[in-house]
Amino acid sequence: MLASTPLHILIVDDSLTDCVIFRRYLTRGVQNPYVVSEVSTAAQALLHLQSNRPDCVLLDFNLPDSDGVSLVKKIVGTHGENAFGIVMLTSNHEVELAVEALRSGAHDFLPKGGTNAIVLRRAVENATEKAAIQRELETQRHELAQKNAELQIHVQRLEKEMSDRLHAETRLRQSENQLRVVTDHAAVLLVLCDRDYRYKFVNRHYASRFGREPEEVVGHHIQDIMGKQAFEIILPYLDRVLLGERVEFEIEIPFQTLGLRWMSVVYVPERGHDGTVHGLIGVMSDTTARKTAEMELEHARDEALAASRAKDDFLAALSHELRTPLNPILLLSSDAADDESLPEHVRSVFETIRKNVDLEARLIDDLLNITRISRGKMALDRLPVDIHAVLTDAMTNVAVEIHAKHLSLRQQLKATGHTVLGDAVRLQQVFWNVLKNAVKFTPEGGCITVTTRTILEDDVIEIGIVDTGIGMTPAELERVFDAFAQGDHAGDGGSHRFGGLGLGLAISQMLVQSHFGQIQACSEGPGEGAVFVIRLPLVPDICLTLNTPDPGETAEVRTGASVRILLVEDHEPTRTALAHLLKRRHYTVITAASLEEARQISKGESFDLLISDIGLPDGNGYDLMQELAGRHSMKGIALTGYGMDRDIDRSTEAGFVAHLTKPIQVQTLEAAIQVALSPSAR
Repeated sequence: MLASTPLHILIVDDSLTDCVIFRRYLTRGVQNPYVVSEVSTAAQALLHLQSNRPDCVLLDFNLPDSDGVSLVKKIVGTHGENAFGIVMLTSNHEVELAVEALRSGAHDFLPKGGTNAIVLRRAVENATEKAAIQRELETQRHELAQKNAELQIHVQRLEKEMSDRLHAETRLRQSENQLRVVTDHAAVLLVLCDRDYRYKFVNRHYASRFGREPEEVVGHHIQDIMGKQAFEIILPYLDRVLLGERVEFEIEIPFQTLGLRWMSVVYVPERGHDGTVHGLIGVMSDTTARKTAEMELEHARDEALAASRAKDDFLAALSHELRTPLNPILLLSSDAADDESLPEHVRSVFETIRKNVDLEARLIDDLLNITRISRGKMALDRLPVDIHAVLTDAMTNVAVEIHAKHLSLRQQLKATGHTVLGDAVRLQQVFWNVLKNAVKFTPEGGCITVTTRTILEDDVIEIGIVDTGIGMTPAELERVFDAFAQGDHAGDGGSHRFGGLGLGLAISQMLVQSHFGQIQACSEGPGEGAVFVIRLPLVPDICLTLNTPDPGETAEVRTGASVRILLVEDHEPTRTALAHLLKRRHYTVITAASLEEARQISKGESFDLLISDIGLPDGNGYDLMQELAGRHSMKGIALTGYGMDRDIDRSTEAGFVAHLTKPIQVQTLEAAIQVALSPSAR
């Protein structure tokens, strides 16, 4: 149990807000308030621990000069694994990193988002107690090793004395007395038994476990002292030792008087001069505390894994709900943007809507899957991209804000080579994030300059975005690309003035790096503006021909009213928009809003293609696809808000030719229909 004196806690966190909250949790409303110290960097924490020994260290995973796992390893390497308790503070989705911290020497972890005073104090007390238990176990192991060595010496002496007992009774008694002194002070349980399982010797520690003196145990059968059930459990091991085998094991034993206890046991044969086994020697230690700690750790790991699975399910559902309302907007705007019957300025408006909805869909992906992005598991649509065109689109998207703040935008796009292999939408997102920041932090009347140049010796294009805004301090520059990091302006209510979550530049850096590029930030200081430089590798000439279609690969595909499509979608705006757009393209479309309605329609009519949502009010599109493919050999396209890898795999297994994640452009749907109707589609 923890001591009644106040626990000393060291908080390692660069967030002043979190430090204030944690100090309040630990010092207010508590009968025995904690003594709290605070530092904000890993270096300060290591320096503090050189001269202070807290009971527990409460540290954030993200620090200005180190990550939490590296700091845990340094602390353990300097002070040992259990010098004090260590609790890692993580974000809600950093479960796997929290488990890595536990493997590195931390005793517990807490997600910041779900922490309250009770949870925090319980975690601190549990970590402190676990560390104390582990220190005690280490001490016991050390003492056991020392006493085992001493025991071996004395056991060897005892064997010799016993073989000469008829000639040296006096010497034997002296040896036994010496052995008693040593073993009675040993931290382990020691026994000597004959072949009939009767005690010939026990140390005082063993006898006291059963509330007896050693002389009250000697001569009794093992079952009399331990109990019948405990004896039956260890009997197979005893028999192996009496056959001459050394046995070592750890087992949970139901003692008659002690209850269930975990014991680490070593049995060795007691041999005479002729090698005959006369009995056995047992060395035991109680490992219940260690096993309990291990089981608690395993339980915490299981809970963490369960939480991770729950998070994935939540993100999938949330992604679906956010995507679905965008789908009819993107479908209709993409169709109108390509409709040559509309005036040019009207198509331009719809094109702006299309681009921004498309970008919004990507932003939803990033915000919901920031962990996936950080691990480099994000899929990119890599095609030859004109950087000047992408920059122009990005500048167009911030034109309204620039005009509203009366800023001047200067363009010096002088790069002679400006084609890269990448994802145009993702690259536009990068430029939009940086430009948005420049607009946000540049006061009215300021200037933003966008430049490009080709660096031939490195075969890269360099994009520069320069503003005359509020600038950055050296400390801000160090964390400018950290997720959820805010500038020093946020400390005095600046976050209300400028807004934002601090994700834009972190995501931009990940996206640039995923394109094998670099992004850097610099500033001469507060009030001196900021410069962001992005370098991307230019596309090799051979890549420009990779996407040219082969004239010999064309195949006849059915189109028009001869193609009958069964459209299953429970979201009425999406169903209406899809049906309208498909009919405009001369397809014959029959709609259904549920699984049962689709089944009834398919019984009386035949179709060439199924376009179905996955999540339906009375079932799912996977089952429908399998039924129709089995009965009519129908091909299908999955159109859904669920776009995680497991959803795509499941669509393929169900028989869908394509899996389209909402929101989609009508051109994307048309391409998928052509692929699905081609003779080679599978």
